[in-house]
Amino acid sequence: MKLNTYVVEGGVGKCTAFSALISKLKQKAEVQIYTPYIGCYAGNPNVKMAFEQTLSLKDPRIMASDNIFYSEPYKSNFQFGKEHLIESYCRLHDVEYHKSMIPKIYTEQHKEKVKEWLTKNEIEKYILIQFSGGQAQVGHNPNNQYVNINPNRNYQPFLAQQVVHSLREEYPDTTIIDCTLLNEPGFEDTIKANDLHWTEVHELLKGAEGFVCIDSCLNHFSPSANKQGVVIWGSTRWTQFGYSHNKNLQFHMGDKWDESLYNDSDPRNNMVDSKIVVDEYKKLEKPKEIFCATE
Repeated sequence: MKLNTYVVEGGVGKCTAFSALISKLKQKAEVQIYTPYIGCYAGNPNVKMAFEQTLSLKDPRIMASDNIFYSEPYKSNFQFGKEHLIESYCRLHDVEYHKSMIPKIYTEQHKEKVKEWLTKNEIEKYILIQFSGGQAQVGHNPNNQYVNINPNRNYQPFLAQQVVHSLREEYPDTTIIDCTLLNEPGFEDTIKANDLHWTEVHELLKGAEGFVCIDSCLNHFSPSANKQGVVIWGSTRWTQFGYSHNKNLQFHMGDKWDESLYNDSDPRNNMVDSKIVVDEYKKLEKPKEIFCATE
């Protein structure tokens, strides 16, 4: 069987999204991945090997490939705003797309570590939150000043704190776990999961009551972990990065995406009232199926 190596770049969320293609890529040839986030592909039965990008592309195991493929959706027709990220990856790699293609990463090996962390912190029931992001997990230095390359995705800290307080009032026996990095804004009545690796956060999500987040890694982890939550959208479209099982919220939008109301530079995009966020969280009902968001 042929051997193809795929170069996958970007952040944790983007690399997680690419995992939706793996099973179909395996139908063409054996699959290897060259990426900064090997945890998105480690343990995947359809991946022969995942290589960190600190390794040279000239490594003999990569050079043994029949093909080395590279694609960058962000520098393609994806920019027109009409394709989901997974759909764009499919087009670029000549894979037939269906909206039921969702991310799948394998983190069962971290189950005991997560259980120990929860026990140590005396946590039983919990909700995950992530109201900021945009930093690379690889090589992250918590002593550095927080710099976000796309700050308009972040939920306003004032509103975020209101969401936390309301969740604590509504669910007093439930711990709110903040999944942002150590140098990002923190909130009262929460505990940071800063001593858990991001792959362990994916495993942590599996046991959560739910989550509230922005367009960041929790959003892309959610279909893989089969967990439902509320996602607050700012400068990005949920029709390009979101999933149907979550409640997707944006200041200007109703239940369906309306492109005529979208402006990625509008600072009001993610200013969804905290009461709406919590009310929608309380109304969540587990769906039968999970799809890429298309409307």
